[in-house]
Amino acid sequence: MSKKLVSIILAGLLLTVLVACGGEQTDSEVKQEETTSESSNDAPAEKVQPQDRFLRIGSGPMGSGWYPITTTLSEVYMDGFDGLNASQLEGGSVSNLKAMELGDIEYSINYTSDFIDAIEGNGDFEEALTKPAGLASIYPVFQTIATLADRNEINTIEDIISKHIFLGPQNGGGPVAFWRMMEEYGYDEETIKQAGGRISYGNYSDGASMLTDGNVDVFVGGGAPQVTSLQEIELTREVKIIPIDQEQLESLQSRGYGISYENIPAGSYKGQDEDIPTYTLVTMLTVSNDLNEDYVYHLTKMFWENMSEFERSVPGRAENFTLDTALDGINEEMLHPGAKKYYEEVSALN
Repeated sequence: MSKKLVSIILAGLLLTVLVACGGEQTDSEVKQEETTSESSNDAPAEKVQPQDRFLRIGSGPMGSGWYPITTTLSEVYMDGFDGLNASQLEGGSVSNLKAMELGDIEYSINYTSDFIDAIEGNGDFEEALTKPAGLASIYPVFQTIATLADRNEINTIEDIISKHIFLGPQNGGGPVAFWRMMEEYGYDEETIKQAGGRISYGNYSDGASMLTDGNVDVFVGGGAPQVTSLQEIELTREVKIIPIDQEQLESLQSRGYGISYENIPAGSYKGQDEDIPTYTLVTMLTVSNDLNEDYVYHLTKMFWENMSEFERSVPGRAENFTLDTALDGINEEMLHPGAKKYYEEVSALN
């Protein structure tokens, strides 16, 4: 065999070995490719861009049930939007809606009754507001009138007329609903003053301390159904809930204020062996009409798709957060277009 032929054969064999080696992958190479593929499949979705870097949320006072809700809202939105700074400001139902009209906040928690008053120019609103738009109704709030259990002289609405009454934040929806309820009994603020009574306002935590210390006689606040601040009082003192008469409750509901009634379930407070009738409001989330449709669509979507966060932070309230009741107390025409788009998408609206 010639040297030339031998060289050709050896070259062919070498090429075959090189091709074979190049066509095979080592275990580490295969594993690396699989890891890269898995990583690309599991990569987090790109965050949504907010309309602005800042979202100001009007909350309730410290010690209220609204404050932890808006805390969780802030966290959900900062996690879901790219570079968003969401902050909450202490306020009340009425003051939040007025602040939105002035452009001081873009998002708020408030009552449906005050929302309707705001857009119609009734109640505490001298003129109709144009900026508030509905995002969602979320849960019923039991308006609770309480005193300490050892105040034997306070058992009915008639008994509180001559007392020092704490009503929560002055520009909140609670005082508005309280006075509308009192109208059913024929009482107003002047009646209380003439009887020697007094009215104080402030955040719920302060009100609870004032009740415990004897600086006020009666505490009025909203809960679902328990009022957080009253539960804190129960660590050292027992409270007593004042019932509202059925005749007054039925009349109040018929007025068209967006106020209804329900029973505070037995066992909501220590020593409460029976259901106690009271008036109720619906808590809702409201956004400014200045926000664009796509942004509010995502605000709505992120709220409803993060229920696990609310179930963790506010379990007693979050159990009522359902799409079935998202329009309780409001109607479709009151929704922001972005919220309406989401509800149509999930078939919550026809």
